[in-house]
Amino acid sequence: MKRISLLILMIMCAAGFALGQTAVEKPQVTGSPLDGTWRAVIAKSQRDPNHHFESLTINFATSGDAVVLTYAGVNRAGKQEGSTRTLYPDGKERSIREAPGYVEATRWLSPTALESVGKKDGKEAGRSTYELSQDSKVLTAKVKGIDAKGRSFEQVIVFERGVFRDKQFPQNQR
Repeated sequence: MKRISLLILMIMCAAGFALGQTAVEKPQVTGSPLDGTWRAVIAKSQRDPNHHFESLTINFATSGDAVVLTYAGVNRAGKQEGSTRTLYPDGKERSIREAPGYVEATRWLSPTALESVGKKDGKEAGRSTYELSQDSKVLTAKVKGIDAKGRSFEQVIVFERGVFRDKQFPQNQR
């Protein structure tokens, strides 16, 4: 199996659907309050000791039934990483192309909270939630799972919205 980037595993692959959960009505959106570019605030985040990335920026773009999640950052080794994934928040399990053998399911917990759960061989391997603050200025990502080395990790990453000097992402106008 090809080794999966640690950030991809942490941010993108923590998804699968817990059976028996009650369904939340899916918001019909052509955009979402989560949409836009967000930069991690390391000082406010709680990073796992084995997963100290140097920087992370994410971008959400919601249209119809899809949420496009793009990330870019610098990993612990000082190397640039980045990727784009399309999530479908309908609660259905889908294979993860970047992680053979894994499936994920994504759903809206509310109009301002998105959850993705990942499974391998029917067992939960990770979970990510992205929740917007009431003032829409802070996005909190709670990420837990098992990394490429088989170690469990858990992180709370705090992101702030804003205009950034670098051009990692095109800015969404909201």
